[in-house]
Amino acid sequence: MAEHPPHPTDALQDAIDGHLDTVARAALDLHLAACPACRRELDALSWVKQQVREHAGDAAPVSADLQAAILRALDAEDRGTADVRSPQPSGHRGVPARWWIGGLTAAAAVVAVVWFGTRLGDPTVPAQVAAAFREYAAGSLTLDLRTADPAALEAQLRTAGLAFSTRVFDFGMMDYRLTGGGVHQVAGRSSAMFAYDGPAALRLLCQMYEATLEDLPPPAEQRSNDGIEFLVYREGDVTIVFWQEGSVVCVLAANGSAEAAIRLAFAKAVRA
Repeated sequence: MAEHPPHPTDALQDAIDGHLDTVARAALDLHLAACPACRRELDALSWVKQQVREHAGDAAPVSADLQAAILRALDAEDRGTADVRSPQPSGHRGVPARWWIGGLTAAAAVVAVVWFGTRLGDPTVPAQVAAAFREYAAGSLTLDLRTADPAALEAQLRTAGLAFSTRVFDFGMMDYRLTGGGVHQVAGRSSAMFAYDGPAALRLLCQMYEATLEDLPPPAEQRSNDGIEFLVYREGDVTIVFWQEGSVVCVLAANGSAEAAIRLAFAKAVRA
């Protein structure tokens, strides 16, 4: 059986830092074109580097607990490899050679995760939205109220005890018919949910919930339209688009064309 070429992990970091020559960059681009895993890793590394650059001045001093966590992570990394030692730089006697060669990558990852915390976002949120969409497309998602009337659904949601006001999107001009909605859950928070049927087996599921875009992981794509930022994710054949309206995050999930889903979000987003 043919072996797959190794993932160029080191080259990804070198590319972000601008250390690849023309030939190496071309080889990396060729690999990235066929490897979605490496594309996602490159996006994530780029995002972390940007956050460090933008927020480094906001960081608190590193605590003793954090220092200990970093050292434990590096020790665990070392135990997974041969115990090879080399002469140590002055002042760092006893620290494994991997600290100077490759261990800094592990340390940076630990620092980034602990330092930024929720800035890295919850990677399960887009997946949760996609799962709800698939339930709706399969006919297994419970809707509190089945109606084609946006005003009737808004009235129902006003009695649901949500801590924010809702507006049910009207996609009639785009040939999407409201089928109903109700209260759902996103990231452990109550959301207002609206479901739609479109032409040719297309489906659309929208939700609104109290949160910020900072709670989300790095997106596959980021767009701006009319002064509003949109974070775009893809889960298989489902496109998920998030945007902020005041204290509420709005999210739209749809099958079919990714560009069409993004345009639907553009059409309904409003600046708070």
